[in-house]
Amino acid sequence: MPDLIREMTSEGILVLTLNRPERMNALTSEIQNGIRDAARDSKTDDSIRCIVLTGNGRGFCAGADVASGGPATGEPRPHRPRSQFVDRVGPDEMILALADADVPVIGAINGVAVGAGFSLALACDVRIASDQTRMGTIFIKRGLGPDEGTSYFLPRLVGLSRALEIMYRGDMMDSQTLLHFGLINQIVPHEELLEKAMEFAGMIVAGAPLAYTFTRRAILRSLDNDLRHQLEYERTNQYELFSTRDAKEGFSAFLDKRAPNFVGE
Repeated sequence: MPDLIREMTSEGILVLTLNRPERMNALTSEIQNGIRDAARDSKTDDSIRCIVLTGNGRGFCAGADVASGGPATGEPRPHRPRSQFVDRVGPDEMILALADADVPVIGAINGVAVGAGFSLALACDVRIASDQTRMGTIFIKRGLGPDEGTSYFLPRLVGLSRALEIMYRGDMMDSQTLLHFGLINQIVPHEELLEKAMEFAGMIVAGAPLAYTFTRRAILRSLDNDLRHQLEYERTNQYELFSTRDAKEGFSAFLDKRAPNFVGE
């Protein structure tokens, strides 16, 4: 069986299932490359209208597969003072591709998400969690700092002080704590998780695809834009959307008091 199962529904929902249940879906190059490729495909394949990311078994993603190696298997470097510590970690293509996807990304967080698995969950637009979900950073308890985008997403989701507290503690958080902190959007019974995630994705794919693409781009761009540049970005893209068939259909459906039929044009 592949490490990542890729399934496409007739409605345009691409379901990606991490499939290493015996290793709590710890990351492999096959998983990382598969998620990266699926996110990139969303930019060129109009049949993909939403991505749902989930895991098989008890875990969503246990992060790096420490059984395959890591710092514990090699000799440590000679001591260096903090003043000589150099940032050497390069960008991760999987996380960058998810952030650059042109469709909404829904996380159906079915169980444990730790380390890089926590980062992967944070990279999703919306996180629907099982009542059995537990998430945590744990980096600090391994003598490591954040990676895979945790230091980018976490303070934007929970604020600077809370993000630092979460990172400093490195504790596992249950679903109620995650909801309280704003790290997940919804808790559902474990056996209903994928059903509820697909319902949410179904709402998205019934909408106007171009509007969802622009909305996602606009929200993410706002994290780095000042107000003036964000207003310009909104105005330019809204003008483009006004000329689409879907916008005309949306207004016509409102006036006719009927459900719209969006086609992505």
